[in-house]
Amino acid sequence: MATTSRRKGDPATGNTEGAGGRVKKSNAGATKRDVAQEAAAIYPDTFDTPPTPDEIAAEAYNIYCERGCEQGRDMEDWLEAERRLSARRQSQKNNSIVE
Repeated sequence: MATTSRRKGDPATGNTEGAGGRVKKSNAGATKRDVAQEAAAIYPDTFDTPPTPDEIAAEAYNIYCERGCEQGRDMEDWLEAERRLSARRQSQKNNSIVE
């Protein structure tokens, strides 16, 4: 019976294990832009979806804390959080476009 050499791989990290158990990194030297472009190709709608209520709530809480926990501006904080998250996603979307 003939044996074949198989490589074990981890698709999450891009690592492959060759003969002798050596691990090879397939994306060595990748920049953040490279990773963003690859992510945009795999998940094209990632930056097109609006922020979720949980994301907005977390950002609004951060704004509240940045202001010194001043009460009574919850609606203002929520709207500012929506604006910041939307702007951040638009920026990420623009940075992930392949030139």
